[in-house]
Amino acid sequence: MISLYLFRPRGPLCWLDPGAFGTLGVGGGFALGAKLCRPDAEVWILYGDGSCGFSVAEIDTMTRHKVPVIALVGNDAAWTQIAREQVPMFGTNVACKLSVSMFFIIGCVGKAVILLCIEFK
Repeated sequence: MISLYLFRPRGPLCWLDPGAFGTLGVGGGFALGAKLCRPDAEVWILYGDGSCGFSVAEIDTMTRHKVPVIALVGNDAAWTQIAREQVPMFGTNVACKLSVSMFFIIGCVGKAVILLCIEFK
């Protein structure tokens, strides 16, 4: 949801946002639907590293059906949207902390980018 503070829509009907609830992992479906509805538009999805993990099926669908979408992953090693509320309420970020991973582009298949994820311990 931090993207809401960093980016502005380019025009009317150019920003999909589910609101304050139920947002973890919905971006892949939103981006797929947006690109299918407006095939000539440049469609971006702004992921967090936690929500990106929920979108493997959508990324696979985009690749198989040659639906080009640009994805940007912000990596803070946490499900921060959940932790933001959980920590003040319960005093812990248990189950919200992820390992720090480095993502590198290692190749392209058609218009899909293949990422290599390396975990550092």
